[in-house]
Amino acid sequence: MGLNNESHSGRRKDPDPVFLARQLDLLLAHAERLLADPAERTQFRRTAVTPQPWALRLNPLSAAAGRLRPLLAQRGRAVPWSAEAFTLAGPDPRLGHTLEYALGAYYIQAAATTLAVAALDPQPGERVLDLCAAPGGKATQIAAAMQGQGLLVINELQRRRFPSLIGQLERCGVRHEVVTKAPGPVLARHFHNYFDRVLLDAPCSGDGVVRKDQQLLAYWSPADARRQADTQLGLLRAAFHMLRPGGVLVYSTCSLSLEENEDVLLRLLRQEPDAIEMLPVPQVDSPPLPPELARAYPPSLGLCARVWPHRYDSEGAFVARVRKRRATTWPTPVTAPPSVPEGPSQRFAAEGRTETETADGRTPARPGADAAAWLRQRWGLILPDQPGETVVLRGKYLSLEPAAAENLRCSLPCFVRAGMRVGRPHSGNIFLSQQAMLLWGHRMSGPRLALDWDQVRALFRGDSVTLTAPRPPHQELICTFEGLVVCRGQVSPDGCQLVGMVPHSHRRPELARLA
Repeated sequence: MGLNNESHSGRRKDPDPVFLARQLDLLLAHAERLLADPAERTQFRRTAVTPQPWALRLNPLSAAAGRLRPLLAQRGRAVPWSAEAFTLAGPDPRLGHTLEYALGAYYIQAAATTLAVAALDPQPGERVLDLCAAPGGKATQIAAAMQGQGLLVINELQRRRFPSLIGQLERCGVRHEVVTKAPGPVLARHFHNYFDRVLLDAPCSGDGVVRKDQQLLAYWSPADARRQADTQLGLLRAAFHMLRPGGVLVYSTCSLSLEENEDVLLRLLRQEPDAIEMLPVPQVDSPPLPPELARAYPPSLGLCARVWPHRYDSEGAFVARVRKRRATTWPTPVTAPPSVPEGPSQRFAAEGRTETETADGRTPARPGADAAAWLRQRWGLILPDQPGETVVLRGKYLSLEPAAAENLRCSLPCFVRAGMRVGRPHSGNIFLSQQAMLLWGHRMSGPRLALDWDQVRALFRGDSVTLTAPRPPHQELICTFEGLVVCRGQVSPDGCQLVGMVPHSHRRPELARLA
């Protein structure tokens, strides 16, 4: 979840084991006071010092994901609140080095972290904001639930985290997103009472993930948790403002402490007492706070949920659901920046615009003809295939973008990018991207070549494959393995070698199989 290491650049290097042991005892004592049952406290302590099992979440946007479900049902344990998530038994199964991972079939994600999006329950066609998105697990989970329909704004403040974030969005086939880079309070100047759903997975001290990362013990303290709470409140206020009346906000952390959870929500409740309705978090067996602690909070905060490691063999997490009852106001600078339209009834898409026009009247890429017509003629690929999408040329690349992207590009100084790269026009051709092949290759027409496992491994190492029979030079092929599209290939000039167009980020020196 939102572990915040940014404020700890001065933490100890290789701290003394005695110091770490003392820190661990302090952390566990700070958390276990929230459990009323002494037996549960013992179970919590025992679990907190054992290795955390590996877990993953299937990505329904990938054609390869459906084949893994029966296998995972045998090898792992389903997560109660997410039909797509599984906890695995046994040692590290090299989850990041498999063909299925490269094809975007799953995301490596701890079980507890999937609860926030399950509680958010995003729907196709809605407008959704992920306010603190890196590394991308929840953003890709939201995108899968939205089925590529609607508008997903993915915000991240730390620029150094963008390469991995955008890489995960591309690998998982996310195509209806707009990526922004802004502090939450700044983003709130642009989106007033706008989103149907907002996820704030807040930066936190991370005391719930000690099973996974004991290095946090080097800088953890209750005082640090209280410092984090001020930042969390600022983000929560901004997130709540950007939510439309009637919309749902989920606030989550990977901390178990009161300081970063109930205390933060209580401060928001006091600021907006008539605007907030607390909602239950379903499918979680979360014990109530001990009575002596619960008395400090209104009963409505008892609807929040904690994922305790000993109950679910996971890391710890906190999740709260909030419904907004009325519109709110937000302070703006004297010279207000450009703003997107207010209110849930406003739409970005311009009325009367032709399918081939962008917001400023430009036409999409034309590699000798209209790009959409070219793709249909060359590959039998019909794009765009969802309402509110457009195909445009951005720099060197042909992109599929949500209709909102053009207006946001013009109005948001924090705009980074939008949509998914479909291909690169060159010399009258469009060389399709890896993700376009993975998403739509199964329904594309054109020559295909079935590969065996050794050939697949060679292409994903970056090596070429010798063809059993010559092919037309420079011919483009849809490469498959066991019926799944794995990449685009191109025949060498002599017609005897196949070169796999596998991006460097997808290559693996030793490719494995999950299935």
